[in-house]
Amino acid sequence: MLQLIKYILWQCPNLLLVCPLFFVQLKYQPVDNLTILNRLASAAVNSIVDQLSPDSSASLIIRSQNQQEEGNWWIENWFVKILNQRGISQIYLNQQVSSNEIVAEFKILTLGVQYLPTSKKGLIERKLKLNLAIRAFEGSTGQVKFVDEVTKLYADSVGISYIKNLEHSNYSFTYANIPENRKYKKYIEPFVVMITTAGIVYLFFHLRSN
Repeated sequence: MLQLIKYILWQCPNLLLVCPLFFVQLKYQPVDNLTILNRLASAAVNSIVDQLSPDSSASLIIRSQNQQEEGNWWIENWFVKILNQRGISQIYLNQQVSSNEIVAEFKILTLGVQYLPTSKKGLIERKLKLNLAIRAFEGSTGQVKFVDEVTKLYADSVGISYIKNLEHSNYSFTYANIPENRKYKKYIEPFVVMITTAGIVYLFFHLRSN
């Protein structure tokens, strides 16, 4: 008993170092999917506006080429927000050209999250992607300013138990199917193949003996 007490006292400095790390890991919460997608959208739209290079007096029309896309309004909001941040107030959505506006048409090619299995227990790989096609032209003349495709990616690994907390009920593009755990299948499938093969061999010799 005395030796056990001495051992515990001797390990106290190590425990004091480990315990804070343990509590930090318990409190760790991965960043949710919507927050990450917002970061990707901000980066993508900023790069597009950089190419537009509008001055504060510019008048812009933002048009979506996939009106039924759920994230359409979300991307439009990012255009409005970033243009406003740059001092541009004459912003219109899906309007007809009436004067010398710059028209920026975008199409959402990819928007969402994907979960992939990993070799680590309790972890799953998370990939988020935003892919936008963009075309900008002078409204009065139709002269093309630029055509581009912008892609922003993010990937990490998160605990499977956190998945529900990472998704947002009001945004379906923050959801994805969790892949099936094949941990046991890799053992079961070869066993099934072996049993099936043994059965075929048995039937073959059994029929020959008859």
